[in-house]
Amino acid sequence: MLKTYLYAALLALGLAQALPAAAQNSYFFPGAQASSFDPKVPTPEQFLGYPIGSHYTRTDQIVAYLRELDRVSDRVSLRVLGTTFEERPQVVATITTPENQQNLARLQQDRRALVDPKLPAPNYGRLPVVVSLNYGVHGNESSSSEAALLMAYYLTASTSPETQQWLQQSVVTVDPLENPDGRDRASHWFDQNKSWPNPTDPLDREHTEAWPGGRTNHFYTDLNRDWLPLTQPESRARMAFFHEWYPNVMIDFHEMGTNGTYYFEPSKPFSTENDLIPRATYEVLNVHLAKYFAKALDNLGALYWTKEQFDNLSPIYGSTYPDFQGGVGVTFEVGSSRGLAQEGTNGVVTFPFTIRNHVATGLATVRGAVEEKDLYLRHQRDFFTSALSDARKFPTKSHVFGNAQDATLTNKFLALLLQHKIEVHELGKNVTLDKQAFERGKAYVVPTAQPQYRIVNSLFEELTTFHDSVFYDVTGWSQAHAYGLAVSKQKNANLVQGPAVQAPKTLAGEVRGGPSSYAYLLPWTDYNAPRALAALHRAGLVAKVSFKPFRAGPSDKPLDFGYGTLVIPVAAQKLAADSVFQIVSRVSRQNQVVFTSVSTGFSVGGIDLGSNNVRTVPEAKAAILVGTGTNASEVGEAWFVASQQLGVPLSRIEVSNFGRAPLGRYTSIVLAGGSYAGLDKAAAEKLRRWVQEGGTLITLKNASEWVIKQGIVKDKLLIPANGGWADTTATVKGKPAAPRRADFVEQEQEGTRAIAGSIYAADVDPTNPLGFGLTSRRLYVFRNGTTFLRPSRNPYATVAQYTAQPLVSGYVSKANLRQISNSAAVVVSKVGAGRVVLFADDPNFRHYWHGTSRLFVNALLLGPLLNLPEGAAAISEEE
Repeated sequence: MLKTYLYAALLALGLAQALPAAAQNSYFFPGAQASSFDPKVPTPEQFLGYPIGSHYTRTDQIVAYLRELDRVSDRVSLRVLGTTFEERPQVVATITTPENQQNLARLQQDRRALVDPKLPAPNYGRLPVVVSLNYGVHGNESSSSEAALLMAYYLTASTSPETQQWLQQSVVTVDPLENPDGRDRASHWFDQNKSWPNPTDPLDREHTEAWPGGRTNHFYTDLNRDWLPLTQPESRARMAFFHEWYPNVMIDFHEMGTNGTYYFEPSKPFSTENDLIPRATYEVLNVHLAKYFAKALDNLGALYWTKEQFDNLSPIYGSTYPDFQGGVGVTFEVGSSRGLAQEGTNGVVTFPFTIRNHVATGLATVRGAVEEKDLYLRHQRDFFTSALSDARKFPTKSHVFGNAQDATLTNKFLALLLQHKIEVHELGKNVTLDKQAFERGKAYVVPTAQPQYRIVNSLFEELTTFHDSVFYDVTGWSQAHAYGLAVSKQKNANLVQGPAVQAPKTLAGEVRGGPSSYAYLLPWTDYNAPRALAALHRAGLVAKVSFKPFRAGPSDKPLDFGYGTLVIPVAAQKLAADSVFQIVSRVSRQNQVVFTSVSTGFSVGGIDLGSNNVRTVPEAKAAILVGTGTNASEVGEAWFVASQQLGVPLSRIEVSNFGRAPLGRYTSIVLAGGSYAGLDKAAAEKLRRWVQEGGTLITLKNASEWVIKQGIVKDKLLIPANGGWADTTATVKGKPAAPRRADFVEQEQEGTRAIAGSIYAADVDPTNPLGFGLTSRRLYVFRNGTTFLRPSRNPYATVAQYTAQPLVSGYVSKANLRQISNSAAVVVSKVGAGRVVLFADDPNFRHYWHGTSRLFVNALLLGPLLNLPEGAAAISEEE
């Protein structure tokens, strides 16, 4: 034991470079004999040139080392799954015996009997258990990827009989870099700021990353919350690989605060566990594995804890999604050094110490999975068999979804379902369900009686009953509500007909009617219409938008065009008619949208194309404030929408640079949630003048509170009495005093004051430019904050308002629900010639809340056209 602590101390002092590789092996693999490792396999230290734990290893070095293991050993095969936004490879090393390596495809096929109840039960003794070890989904939780190198080395180089047995009975996959882009952002920071000797002061620059930190990927997305929505390329590539193997045991390696010790599951019983999952997952599989983890850490004398805080409620995490696929997922959290060494309440935490603990539990995982292989294999078979029986008991037998006016978003949701290996059928006839029309060929049916019943339930169903009131993350995660498509639950499966869909449709754009000398029309209801507008602007075309509906097209088959329809008038362009057609054709193909050419401005019904209600849309020139104080996730979500969904450059202006920014070049400015203490009164006044002169300011969550408190707008907040707590009756010197409400031990119940990421219904005005493209007044809104907006006195300014009984899915306290009911979700405030669009919530939540992101997109692109009637403006000014 003394040797291990001495080694950690030496590393903390920066003297570890003098230690031989054998010393590192004895520290990270205590008990292993030096002779039990194949000398032909290089250690990470020999390959990298420095001891593990003395430096932060870059992603290219990690990939290079695994390539070297693949080269020198027939136990290892390295595979590139995909690339990140920053063009870094995503790799997975598969480690097993050479015999198994030669038969990976056959082993995958044999294991299909575990997940397909239609197939005969397999011979469990002949199947390998699959163990998936995933490291570094949060890029600055850096000890995990270093541990991955040591795990890969051990499984490749160890010649012990036990390791031989492990590899014969298992297939181990090592994903060393779940978040390569974030990893490099963090490793550069730590390496650039390290010193000799290492400062252990928590306030040292090494331990305090600059905004946005390395936790997230390129677009500041938390990839550990992306397993269900699959919005990022890293997640989609990883999901495809997951469904090749359906791991029996899957570990997600993390770090927590420096004052923490080590966490592993089981988690908090019942209160943060999902009722869809068989109890055996939590009470048998987790408990069995926990004994191995505990023993490994006990042998090191390392402290740990279980059954608290972290939850298994939703399938959004890498440690919970396997639970919904017949495996068992586990979170490992180690107290972090966040640098090479840092003081904490448990003493000085060193980087090698955190790495060592992850190595110990990683090895314990493989040991436990192999020794109890039969238990995990049989559980997976039983899991998918029970999914069918559970589905038969469930009242919903199928879900119908689709929007005939938005083929793109319908297809996008279909693609998501297929990535989760969900059985989907094309709707075979036109039907009206729950007062919603679904068209044949433009809608789909999902039966609940299928092996993936539990994921189907998670994607579509509403949940409002919970065992607890304190949660680690969101309590509403339905993707069906997030997409904003028409959805209907059916108590029968009569509409499930024909073969299952095998792939999303290949949508093709076109110009219906061919070249025109007059105009081209594009409905705004298609998800890609805003992207097409941005492309038209980049090509130099003038585009207009209709503020009222009309009918146009061939007299024998006129079409209805709704609010927000784009009008591309040919005569208004600087280019010749044939060049305009070429651009419109190219934009239609690239964005898979359908333009309609018309030869006259005289509409069959409604307004004509020369009406004042058809207004020119200026090209969007947008910016967002970023940096210290701003919420990086919300900034990243807005940036992602602008970049990936719209193709619009979004200038990111540091808060510290705002004072010298030439605001006149921007049509829209976005303030994400966060603190804007860095903007003084002069900056607030500069922003107000810019709005007055015609700018569109878009504020999210508590940024909306900031502009109200700065007096930039005259709208009001709904302030919960006593912070939403119960009224008090005691007084002190005639003033109300807060009574002692609970014992100290009950303080964790303060979580009930928060809004635990839940889903609500709002009424939206689809005739307002912010609502253009929406085909229903019912809007599902995701809320995880406590910004409460008062509906405007201006009758036209409250674009979306929560209903009287708004809760759809998730947990919320009764006090907070009362505050939300009938409050405003989106308000427009007129300020001089400009306007401020205030969102009470984050409309772009985690990149998948497409229903409300339409309002954000409209604010970004159509904001300059959003002018309130003069009479209504007067009402607003009177406030």
